[in-house]
Amino acid sequence: MQFTYEAYSRLIGLLKEKGYEIADYHNYRDFSKVAILRHDVDMSLEKAAKMAGLEEKMQVRATYYVLLCSDFYNVYSRKSQELIGKILKCGHEIGLHFDEERYDDKKRMPEWIDREITILEEFTGVTIKSVSMHRPSKETLAADYKIRGGNIVNSYGSEFFRDFKYVSDSRRDWREDVEKIIEDGEFQRLHILTHPIWYEKEESTMKSQLVAFCRLAQTERYDALSENIRDLQEVLSKEEIKEGF
Repeated sequence: MQFTYEAYSRLIGLLKEKGYEIADYHNYRDFSKVAILRHDVDMSLEKAAKMAGLEEKMQVRATYYVLLCSDFYNVYSRKSQELIGKILKCGHEIGLHFDEERYDDKKRMPEWIDREITILEEFTGVTIKSVSMHRPSKETLAADYKIRGGNIVNSYGSEFFRDFKYVSDSRRDWREDVEKIIEDGEFQRLHILTHPIWYEKEESTMKSQLVAFCRLAQTERYDALSENIRDLQEVLSKEEIKEGF
């Protein structure tokens, strides 16, 4: 499967064609043949918002997991607030993407997760109902954390791997042929994870996508500077940034 918006649209169409109901972590038991769509927003809220709009047009609902502390975006910024608002307006769920590497005391992990959920709820103004782990350790996967007495869905909980066929495009690599899995119809429950950062209008390579992402950061940094430095253009032009120093 290619990493294009067209290919992703075909994937959604194939799920519908084969009789899968697109559900979420809360209502999947209502259907006999079901697929849960999950997106981990590791690097780009812009890409997440774009995919959210695509899914809205296809009348499907997904869950978007955002990091509270990311080196690539700031959930507290006005720009991020607008993008998260767009995702919510498209009818999708926002969940917490939890990075355990930020914490040393692993025994208190449920406590840290609970705290981050509270912070994200205060920021977004919506109730956070689920969490996904960012690059989870074997210990975290084995722990099968029950958050807030089990009232918060853990997308890495055992039921979503024991009772579902899990497929992911991690590191821009479908390790299994997701389209064939859908075509064959062997599994009644599918758990599909995608990362919006990898999807573009045209197919490209992982390297070219990462290069483009790094270059975009330059112009984004320039735009942020221009909001804080009067007459920035007189000192440094955006063209110079694009050309490189």
